[in-house]
Amino acid sequence: MKRNIIIFTINWWAKRSSPAFLLTFISLISISCKKEGDFNISGKPQDSGIGIQFTDTCTLLNNTFLINDSLVSTGPPYLSFGGYNDASFTGKTLVETYCTLSLYTGNVDYSGTVVDSANLYMYYARTYGDTLSAQDFEVHQITTQLDNSIPYQTTSNFVTYNPAVAGEVSGVVARPYNFGNHSTIRIPLTNAFASTLLLQADDRGNTDFQSNFYGVMIKPKSASTGSVIVSDYSASGATRTRLTVYFKRSGKADSTVFMLSGGNPAFNRMITDRSGTPIASLIRNGDSINESITNNKCFIQAGTGVVTKVRIPYLKNLATVDGESVIINKATLIVPIDESSNIPTFRQVSAIGLLELNKDNTYKYRANGSLAFVQNNGFPQTGTTNAVTSGSTLVTDVSYSFDITSYVQSVLTGNVVTDGFIIVPLSNKSFSNRAVLNSSNASAKRMRLEIYYTKVK
Repeated sequence: MKRNIIIFTINWWAKRSSPAFLLTFISLISISCKKEGDFNISGKPQDSGIGIQFTDTCTLLNNTFLINDSLVSTGPPYLSFGGYNDASFTGKTLVETYCTLSLYTGNVDYSGTVVDSANLYMYYARTYGDTLSAQDFEVHQITTQLDNSIPYQTTSNFVTYNPAVAGEVSGVVARPYNFGNHSTIRIPLTNAFASTLLLQADDRGNTDFQSNFYGVMIKPKSASTGSVIVSDYSASGATRTRLTVYFKRSGKADSTVFMLSGGNPAFNRMITDRSGTPIASLIRNGDSINESITNNKCFIQAGTGVVTKVRIPYLKNLATVDGESVIINKATLIVPIDESSNIPTFRQVSAIGLLELNKDNTYKYRANGSLAFVQNNGFPQTGTTNAVTSGSTLVTDVSYSFDITSYVQSVLTGNVVTDGFIIVPLSNKSFSNRAVLNSSNASAKRMRLEIYYTKVK
């Protein structure tokens, strides 16, 4: 069905005004220009008039991809552990954290001590998943020394740990997500483990201690699910996240603290099981699913490598219209969220960006080695420090949007050669949030590229 195209005849401005003026002008009238145009970039433009025109019928091609071979997790901002089961969309996600311990007080003589008890306290404000379900956690001693120079990934499985349980807790019901309101999970540790810890710390400074005791890992016990706990590191004063050993020496009670401090080697590992979900066939790096198979839905999930690819195959058809050059006044990628998936239990990914891909669907890099994120409007697309991003932090949010004006103009002028880009979470080291998106072929609230452009003689 043909659609009305809005044309503002501004020959005088198009011939005499600068692109900056046109951008200012379009910003004043854009509210009036929200109808679709009779223009499909997959074919030849049908209108030859000069003016500011609008289209949102560009052909977009969508696939959900698994690209999980480059998700570096070394030095995460938070220590995450637990699991959740998103049975309708992304399946089961389990998260383990591995962290080096450090001494709160070094060079202490622990000879003659007898352990009374020991606890690991994990101080947190963020959770993700079903906080009404109780779950179980266990602690193990790491047997592979961690190193900050190693780029551990969220898929790394070569770090070993002692299978003997060093501590465990059952029936934990996490506090619902409420940033700013913290809670603490207490995990009792075995006296045998605590005694080993004191033995390795006896009369040692921190470097010597870490060379002999490699740290701890926390995981969901027996793959139990409920929610993922996103815990803070230890803070000064040793009153929050910490490992405390209580002991007696010559009948006198005392205690000592070990820290899980930021800056020490650490990483988070994520394990997924997508069986029975729309994306069950995403198993190996590079696997993809066309949106037609997933009921016109696309998916992204932090920490796991699930991303959505967007291609705009006919975009360069807009470079000229009836032999005239085109100026892109405004180009906005609108990415609607599937509202049936956007519930408090599974809040959407809070921050996403657009990362360019090579033809073989690997990450594209700039000349300086930085990832090739699409840059904000007004910045060169060869840049690395002004990536265009979009955020969504409320359950009531219905879409993401990206101003990609400079990117589209660069494609039209040939300054950017594109093989598409992926919609990718920006925080993958600690978070496992997911989002379900409407594809460009959704029956309503579809993914689309809204373009305002001007033909210039």
